[in-house]
Amino acid sequence: MRVGIARTGLALGLGLIVGEVALVTTDRGVLISERRVKPGESYVVEEWGNLGAGSGSLYCRYFTGRAVAGIVYHYSPNGMFGRRACPFLLEPA
Repeated sequence: MRVGIARTGLALGLGLIVGEVALVTTDRGVLISERRVKPGESYVVEEWGNLGAGSGSLYCRYFTGRAVAGIVYHYSPNGMFGRRACPFLLEPA
């Protein structure tokens, strides 16, 4: 029983290390939070200012392996003129 738990822990640990190395070396990020800001709502982000001043925004936070990055997208409920949801993986710029 203990051997199975140890192997599971080892596999999980190795998976986390490989994932971390992959994030750091590829400049990608994994979504950690998503916030939809409605027009007129006050939501201030240091790098972007008040996101509720426009026509609706989507604020996405990503873990890049080294830091947390915030990206703002235009929100569109049908996905035609903006994004309906944050992408799970942040593509390199």
